[in-house]
Amino acid sequence: GTSRERTARAAACFASLHRYNMPAHIRAAQQAIQAAKGHVHLKGSSMDKITSVVIPMGFTVAALGLLTKGLDDLSWGKNRKEGF
Repeated sequence: GTSRERTARAAACFASLHRYNMPAHIRAAQQAIQAAKGHVHLKGSSMDKITSVVIPMGFTVAALGLLTKGLDDLSWGKNRKEGF
């Protein structure tokens, strides 16, 4: 179909989602999240901060450490295998 037909179908699909009778506790949680300012993924429990900040920072530190060690080994010729 044309672009206009695809747009009309998408709008009808979107409108049908809003006709769904959402439970009150889900609607309240959705409105609270939508009203939140700033980084929404950090507004929850402390576990959110651990999974969104601490774990990626740990991976970054480990990767930078391995990179630094590898560059040091390359520059000083350490940890070479025989025959290579």
